Amino acid sequence: MELTNRQRLMRIFQCQPIDRPALKLWGAHMGMKALHPDYQPVIDKALQCTDLFGGASSPLHLLGGALHKQYVSVETRPTADPLWEERVTTVRTPLGNMRSVHRSSLIGDPGFTTEYLIKDASDLKKLLSMPYEPEPVSVEGYHRAVAEMGERGIVTYGLPHAGYGVQDLCGSETLAYFSVDDRELLDEAVALFASRIQAHTQAVLATGIQPVFAWVGPEVFVPPLLSPRDFEDFVFRYDKPLCDMIHNGGGYVWVHSHNKVSRFLSRFIEMGVDVLNPLEPPKNGDIDLAQEVKRYGDRIGWEGNIEIQELLLSDSKRIEQLIDECLEAGAPSGRMILCPSAGFMEYAHPTAQYIENLMRYLEYGYMRVNAYRTMG
Repeated sequence: MELTNRQRLMRIFQCQPIDRPALKLWGAHMGMKALHPDYQPVIDKALQCTDLFGGASSPLHLLGGALHKQYVSVETRPTADPLWEERVTTVRTPLGNMRSVHRSSLIGDPGFTTEYLIKDASDLKKLLSMPYEPEPVSVEGYHRAVAEMGERGIVTYGLPHAGYGVQDLCGSETLAYFSVDDRELLDEAVALFASRIQAHTQAVLATGIQPVFAWVGPEVFVPPLLSPRDFEDFVFRYDKPLCDMIHNGGGYVWVHSHNKVSRFLSRFIEMGVDVLNPLEPPKNGDIDLAQEVKRYGDRIGWEGNIEIQELLLSDSKRIEQLIDECLEAGAPSGRMILCPSAGFMEYAHPTAQYIENLMRYLEYGYMRVNAYRTMG
């Protein structure tokens, strides 16, 4: 069996036989530009040998929707440090204004929020009071991306996540307080965002496309941030109907969730997740890939299991060892995508060691996934 990159990835989502495990470098996509010149050889190699994931979407502003610009304004202002600027967002609601401040790097370093939009229960009520109109859906960008991708990979259709959408507005600490002190209000906010995402998704499916839908977010509702009960109430309750809608419309589901997800694998499967990423091993996560694949087999697609810290800090022999162990554990599922746990180009100033390890990951990883060509 000889499959194209697109066929291989889609068959993993569809739980059909494949020729070999897939190889992914998270963040590598067609047309990307290097954040630092040292990344260029990595990009070139990734475009040559990996199974590519592209992305597309149609605008979906959970705050206001089509009325977003009417109620939300953003002001950019300089800071005392010439390498940083602040983005001040003001949201006007019938119950009063809210404000957030985010500090952004002008040289590609990670930014951070210094003031969250939602600070207390009164702000949750302001959020719930905002007028909303759905935005028109356009899939032209998706069709262009698919045409550009061709057989080199797949194009996922990005969606926001209801629970993560609320967390993004209040931060993890305030979210934890809400989960205890203002649980009903929190649930109202998550339910509201979930209804908007479902309506948007239904409109996308009504265009006739059947994409892989992708979202990030359950990670903020699992330990150590929140509890198993919170996962059930704020993730499973709202994500399962969305997954059912997608599957009934002929689509598929890719989900990203950091943290310790071993105890939730059965719930992700029951929810309808087709591929779960990034399957972090200890210490950051708790996935023993060999054990989990023996338990669940091909009931879900397995993507990840290589920690980004290893690529940053380990030597090349360690990278080879991890690749071998990961493939030995995951390949028997018939649904393995070898992948690091985070995007590769999230560091503005890569070390020589990191670049060397990225290249080794691609070269050795490509050689090793091809050693499994007896599959299928």
